[in-house]
Amino acid sequence: MERWARWEISNFEYLMQLNTLAGRSYNDITQYPVFPWIISDNSSESLDLSNPSTFRDLSKPIGALNPERLKKFQERYSSFEDPVIPKFHYGSHYSSAGAVLYYLARVEPFTTLSIQLQGGKFDHADRMFSDIPGTWNGVLEDMSDVKELVPELFYLPEVLTNENSIDFGTTQLGEKLDAVKLPPWAKNPVDFVHKQRRALESEHVSAHLHEWIDLIFGYKQRGKEAILANNVFFYITYEGTVDIDKITDPVQQRATQDQIAYFGQTPSQLLTVPHMKRMPLKDVLHMQTIFRNPKEIKPYAVQAPERCNLPASAIQASSDSVVIVDMNVPAARVAQHKWQPNTPDGQGTPFLFHHGKATATSTSGSLMRMFKGPASSGTGDWQFPQAQAFAASGIRSSSVVGITSDGEIITGGHADNSIKLVSSDGAKTLETAFGHCAPVTCLALSPDNNFLVTGSRDSTVLLWRIHKAFTSRTSVSEPSTGSGAPSSASNTNLANSLANKGKKCRIEGPIQVLRGHRREIICCCVSSDQGVVVSSSESSDVLLHSIRKGRLIRRLVGVTADSLCISSDGIIMAWMSLEGSISVFTINGVLIAKAKLPFSCSISCMEISMDGQNALIGMNSCSSMDLSSSNDTSKDGNEIERLDVPSPSICFLNLYTLKVFHVLKLGQGQDISALTLNIDNTNLLVSTEDKQLIIFTDPALSLKVVDQMLKLGWE
Repeated sequence: MERWARWEISNFEYLMQLNTLAGRSYNDITQYPVFPWIISDNSSESLDLSNPSTFRDLSKPIGALNPERLKKFQERYSSFEDPVIPKFHYGSHYSSAGAVLYYLARVEPFTTLSIQLQGGKFDHADRMFSDIPGTWNGVLEDMSDVKELVPELFYLPEVLTNENSIDFGTTQLGEKLDAVKLPPWAKNPVDFVHKQRRALESEHVSAHLHEWIDLIFGYKQRGKEAILANNVFFYITYEGTVDIDKITDPVQQRATQDQIAYFGQTPSQLLTVPHMKRMPLKDVLHMQTIFRNPKEIKPYAVQAPERCNLPASAIQASSDSVVIVDMNVPAARVAQHKWQPNTPDGQGTPFLFHHGKATATSTSGSLMRMFKGPASSGTGDWQFPQAQAFAASGIRSSSVVGITSDGEIITGGHADNSIKLVSSDGAKTLETAFGHCAPVTCLALSPDNNFLVTGSRDSTVLLWRIHKAFTSRTSVSEPSTGSGAPSSASNTNLANSLANKGKKCRIEGPIQVLRGHRREIICCCVSSDQGVVVSSSESSDVLLHSIRKGRLIRRLVGVTADSLCISSDGIIMAWMSLEGSISVFTINGVLIAKAKLPFSCSISCMEISMDGQNALIGMNSCSSMDLSSSNDTSKDGNEIERLDVPSPSICFLNLYTLKVFHVLKLGQGQDISALTLNIDNTNLLVSTEDKQLIIFTDPALSLKVVDQMLKLGWE
């Protein structure tokens, strides 16, 4: 609850946690997770999430939203007299097996369960889920309909389409029941689900969601408060009100069990006191990301960039350090700097940045270790620690390096076909792992750093598990001295390997071998949240494999990507250089949006925001520009956005529409080699080809941080 109040977890995630704690599960349709109706405006052409009238009143149960109908429920309550059955407002329930199957009948296994529930056939088409506005009107007006929503309506557009071409019958008006009709403000099912989710996570809902939680899981669920809130349901729906074992008549016992199972159950009561409110968003500093107020962002060039190991192939920014790997991957040089974001340095810069100190030896233990060349080389000649490697030819440096959250580097592209774990402190090889039959051409870490995926010239994709750093590390193997050839240290390495056999490796695996490609793998990405690996190869489709079993689960036909990334919500973003376009797809392969870049313009890197709503793309210089502002239309009817932006620049895109909402322009010749966001997305670090390190941030945020620290007694 406290994490939710501090905006550390989303409204969706918190509701799922509450449902689980209250005994509700995806595995039981009689006690399925319950979610609230959020949007009350289902007739407008556009959805205004800044207007409070767009939203349903979350302080009232569904049955109390219509004042005229509420009077009838109150009359029923006051006039009802029975020696056994307590008074109630509503005879039906907001969550039941029937309500769950009503919403989910278009996807399996719920299609089959719907047929079973109705005795071997579907319900009449007029009573099935056919349109959103009609369902909303029903829950406002029908005396027997007070159902809330299921979580799928906030993330699974397939529940609104008839992908399996099922014959649901025809209505009394002769219309064949097919896909669900949407409100005018929704272009398609994907757009509807996206806007539902945006509404759920909006500031208005965040300020009032605790009121709905009080009704469903909290102190207004039962007793006097429930009566005052017009929130009393039939007594048998409440936990603990019926002792099945005390019913001696087997027929009545079975009937009672069926009534409980199929006519609705109230969740277990979690709170008997009012639920706490969520903090106002303006007071939550870690939510003040660069995507929230992009026009307030300003660039700050780091001083003495020659001491930053630039241009970079990869950058990683933690809360206290910046690790930079140069373009010589896999024989890369590594620099580690100390920094403190959102903290003014007193000289006009809204962050602290300290270059690593030059040291004569590698045993000083300094976190900020950098190595200075011999005295004869001049005072400005900084030499950074370099990982020992024999690089395979034709390897794209930016594709074969990844940096963990601990600041350690994983590299591929080695001539011995290995992947190596390299320390940022001295560029020592901590571990070497083998699995491919050819050099690694691309690799990627999952956002939580639990998985690593590697692609190779041998056309395979391997999945590895990454374990957190040990307290005391022991190198599993020394740096390679050749291209897989025996060396004088072979016996020593073998002895070390045997000695460390009982110790857990940091890189475990490969745990899955993912097949289906026929050519060299170009790019890949992996998501622990979604449980998928996404990969692309030369002249081949993009493939999706499952993490759990390694099975091919989806093929994006005709999509050949040069760069891939996946959001926390499972939205896949692909850059296709041959087409000069960016596309975004759902995890089920549905094209959401497509955008064309200016002619010959290239994308150097892509990054998705932590909330999965926005993206950054680094656009490098073009030979010519196509500035047509009109939109093309793809074969499937989707509009193709034209990105009319200068280069080099960094574009802020809405991930679902690919519309540009802000552009950060860079100077002439400042093509982008790498970019990264820090963990809370308040700072953007950019490395340019002319060896500059630029940090973009909102300077006002650092002042807010200082104000907060002063309030906490910090000096």
